[in-house]
Amino acid sequence: MLHECSLLIFLGLAAHTGWVHSVSVTTPEKIVVGKSGSTVVLPCQYSTTVGTQFVVEWKFFSSSKQTTRWQQIYYYSDGSTYKPGSQAERLTAVNNPPTSGVASIQLTNIGWSDNGTYICEVNNPPDFSGSGSAIIQLIVLAPPTSPTCQSNGNTIMGQDATLTCSSTGNPSPVYKWSMVGAKTSLLPGMMENEITGSLLLTNLSEPMSGTYRCTASNEMGQASCQVSITVSSVSAAGVVAGAVIGVLLALIIIAAIVFYLLCYRKKRKNVTKQDHPGNDIREDAVSPMMNDEQRRSRESHHSRGSRDTSENRARVV
Repeated sequence: MLHECSLLIFLGLAAHTGWVHSVSVTTPEKIVVGKSGSTVVLPCQYSTTVGTQFVVEWKFFSSSKQTTRWQQIYYYSDGSTYKPGSQAERLTAVNNPPTSGVASIQLTNIGWSDNGTYICEVNNPPDFSGSGSAIIQLIVLAPPTSPTCQSNGNTIMGQDATLTCSSTGNPSPVYKWSMVGAKTSLLPGMMENEITGSLLLTNLSEPMSGTYRCTASNEMGQASCQVSITVSSVSAAGVVAGAVIGVLLALIIIAAIVFYLLCYRKKRKNVTKQDHPGNDIREDAVSPMMNDEQRRSRESHHSRGSRDTSENRARVV
């Protein structure tokens, strides 16, 4: 507490004796508007007695990029100038060096990426009081970029589909859909959203088949894109699906038949080899040239031989 009181007393005495000077930074325009491709000046004025530690700094916060950080784009100190930002080639100081009460900067060929908030800061130690910064908003007017058209959903008769259109520009573009070659821009069952750029097609029918054009426009200009759709009936879709399934089933059946034939042929070869082991001649084989009497005689002889063999075996036992 005693330390804080001592500091306040010191600052009061310093201000009373003229040891401390204040820094006052102002801007005559809080918002600067410029067209894409033009040159703009971001004004910044200050009042202080420039000393050896005098510093001018500009920072930028982009509104067209997803960022949460300030970017340093200009820095002046001790007679040297630095421009570390992406706008370096298009950025210049109105007064160089900025030591005469004007710290304004100029941007040439401005574009969509220059949209955002700029802050001008002046530091001049040992000046401890006053407002050392000023904030300026830059709005770049730009025509819509070439939009992107897409079709979402199944374009089958009786169902719904959505066409989308997206573009960037400043001011924000307004979207308008139309059907190419149609007498009216849109048919019944079509609902467009001029802000989001969507076109809802409800209860699709064959007359809805065709090419659709989306036009994005603002006070700076316009641009367009096209997308085509073909509405098909459920029966047609079913026929196509049935044909595909039929072809697949036929291929499966053919493959099964071929596999079965190959396996059957292989199995038959194995059986044939087991039943007919070769060209061995059997003892009781009958010549095809014998007549009936010779065959009966041979069979009778073969039967007697078999009985004799059996009797001999029995005697031996």
